[in-house]
Formats: sequence, structure tokens, C-alpha cells
Amino acid sequence: MGNATLTDMTLLPSVEPAAGAVPGMAASSSGHGSKPKKKTMKSLYLQFFETAPDEKSRICKLCKKRYCMTTATGNLGKHLNNRHPGYCQLSDGDTAQTTTISGMFSRSKRSQSLARRAQAQSQSQVQPQPLALVKPHPQPKVKPVIDIDHVNWLLLRWLISSSLPPSTLEDSMLIDSCKYLNPPVQLWPKEKAHEITLQVFRSMKEDVKAFLQLVSSRLSITLDFWTSYEQIIYLSVKCHWIDESWALQKVLLDVCRIPYPCTGPEILHVLMNVLQEFNIDSKILACTHNNSQHAIHACHELRQELESRKLPFCYIPCAAQTLKTIIEDGLENVRPVLSKIREFILETNSNQEMMEDFKHWTEVYQEGSWKLPFEHSANWSGDYNMLDVVKKVTYSSYSVFNFLS
Repeated sequence: MGNATLTDMTLLPSVEPAAGAVPGMAASSSGHGSKPKKKTMKSLYLQFFETAPDEKSRICKLCKKRYCMTTATGNLGKHLNNRHPGYCQLSDGDTAQTTTISGMFSRSKRSQSLARRAQAQSQSQVQPQPLALVKPHPQPKVKPVIDIDHVNWLLLRWLISSSLPPSTLEDSMLIDSCKYLNPPVQLWPKEKAHEITLQVFRSMKEDVKAFLQLVSSRLSITLDFWTSYEQIIYLSVKCHWIDESWALQKVLLDVCRIPYPCTGPEILHVLMNVLQEFNIDSKILACTHNNSQHAIHACHELRQELESRKLPFCYIPCAAQTLKTIIEDGLENVRPVLSKIREFILETNSNQEMMEDFKHWTEVYQEGSWKLPFEHSANWSGDYNMLDVVKKVTYSSYSVFNFLS
């Protein structure tokens, strides 16, 4: 039994002495005139627990943790295995005596404290020696791994959203800024940026084409023309429709270059290519254009083409463009006044003191509150706002007009 561990056996069976094996024991037992009592089965785990003074719980001799008296010995064994691994290495003599086990840790703590005192006294007697400062070796900084392609993709999205050419990626200032942030960064050449932009555009076009096939209602298109700084005329085609929830939807179909001489036939040819590419030429109900004669001619030819297939179609001029033309003609007589008003507004917007004075005098003359800075755009809405300011704040702006004149 001395070589067996506690994990090998949980219970020790009681052993009855054999008859005639030990005469002394037999004589003593016969002297009492009664049969010897059986020894109760006692768990080895209980040797590491002591009964509490209240006799209602057991206390671990190693860590003083309490357990109820009705706690199974298996749970006590789990406590010893989990909290005190190696407890089975204790000798039988130590485990038999409660004072030995409980006092083992106190003696070790007392011996450790005595050793510390002796070490402190020896150090106080020895003269302190200057300690050499050991500089800690700096740990190398781990640089974050940067995905170069992701950086280029973010720059490409910036170029697209800002309507900048791919050659912007070859700008020396941009390259130096990126290399300052991370030297290994290599920007894409403009050829690769141009190729990836076209791939993204084709992919998005396919998504729009598939989506339009699911639209059950008729479609309307709008045409917008503009001229680049290279004197190239472009046409953008937008599609509008009302979905099942009566919400207005729109999407840009394409931006195309109109070949020279940019007249009605050329516009019609480009427009039909776009409609047929998206397979919506039979679903077009109306077209809105910018009132130019070439656009009117192209829409007229388109209506004849669709009516020959018995498809209803109408084209209408842009109301905003028509209103802009009317207003610009009406404001032609007051252009000198508008120029002077624009100078006043620019001067007021650029001078904080003038804005404060303007607010003060509008309060004195009770000419309302105004949002600063003023709008001074060159379109007809900006002209209208400037005339509205002069009409409603005549007294407040009178002295400023005299100063500017």
C-alpha cells in the first residue's frame, strides 16, 4: 500500500484478522465476550480535511476551504486534484497527523521569512557596490503590412469621384506624398488605372442592364450635352422610371462622344446604340432634351422610328432650360446692376467686419435675418438671390454701395 497513490484507490476495505493469526488479538477479543466490530470504510481524501468546530462542515487542511459534511468524498477528491496537485506525494506519517499537514506551510513560511531577514542583514553589512545600468535592447517595431493594390484602388475611386484623369496618378507631388507615408508604395501607371476603370465601368453596365430588364413600367430618358476643354462634345443618357411603390428612380446609362459634325443624325445614331445596348429601345416612353435644334431633330427622327413599330413616344423640352433662357433674357437689361451687386456680395463675404455690420444694420432697420455668406453663383438662381437681397435690404446696403462706387 505504501507504493499506491490516492488516485489508484478511493476506499480502503476493512480487514478482519484471521483466527489464530495473532493470539494476542484473539485473546483480547474473547475477553470482552462480544464479536469484534467491523472497521468502517474510510476515504483517504478525508485525511486532508478536518471537522470544523461547528461539526457541520469540513475544512481543507491545505487551503482552509469549507465543505458541507454531506459532501461526497468524490467531490473532495476533485478539490484535491484540482487545487492541490501532488498532494498524494505526502508521506503516510504526515497525512496521518492533522497538525503536521496544517503546520507544514506555516513552518515553510516561517523559514522563508527567517531566510529573508538573514539575507537583508548580510546585505546591510556589505558595502553597496555601484550597479551597472544595463540598457534594454529596443525591440524592433513591426511595420504594418499595407496592401498596395488596396491603396491604388482607393486612389482610383478618388479619381473617378472627382472626375480626374488617370494621368493624375503620375503627378510627382502625389507620388512623393504617398512615398512619405510609406516608401514601398508603388502607384499604378495611368495605363493600368485606365484599364481597371474601364473594367469597373463594364461590370457596372452589365449590372444596370440586368436590373432594367426587371423593370415592368415604361421608361423615360433625358439627354444632356456639354463640351470639354478639348472642344469635344459629349452626350450623357439618363433613364428615369417609377417603381411599384410609386418612387422615382433614375440611373446613368452611358456617356458618349458625339462625332463631328455633331448634328441630329450623329446624335440619333449614338442614342440608338445606347438604347439597343441596354435592350430598352422598345420601352422608351418620352425623352427630355436641352432645347437645341440638333437634339430636337434627333428626337423627331426617334419618334418616327418608334411610331413605325407602333410604340407611343413623345419628346419635350427641358423646363429648367426654358426657364433659364427666359430669365437670362429678362435680366439682360440689368446686367450692370447685377455686376455691382456681385461686387458688394463678394466684398461682404470676404470681410468679417462687413458681415457683422450688415447683420447689425439689418436688425436696426428691421430688414430681416439673412444667411451669410450670400450666394453669388453665375446661374440665374444666383442672379435672382442677389436681386432679392438688394430689394429687401436697401437701407443696410446703401452705404456699402456708395463706398464701392
